Amino acid sequence: MDRTKYLQMARECAMLTERGLFNIAVNVPEHLIVTVDGIKYYPEAYELGFNPDGSVRHTAIVHDLKANAILSALLEKVKEWQTNKT
Repeated sequence: MDRTKYLQMARECAMLTERGLFNIAVNVPEHLIVTVDGIKYYPEAYELGFNPDGSVRHTAIVHDLKANAILSALLEKVKEWQTNKT
């Protein structure tokens, strides 16, 4: 996923006012949902790091929509969720 797009989505998610238990966002709009390996999440944060060879590593920190769980994944593995609406 494009880093700028991900950061915009994470910013919008941070501003969601409807929160549930443990301050988890609820009723996340479809346009803010992302997937990693087919599982739906919402963007929570971003981390920039470095690989052992000195190259940049972009990490997306995403929150599961169904569980109180956070996943760190390479940004390249994060995809925008597409609805099947026509």
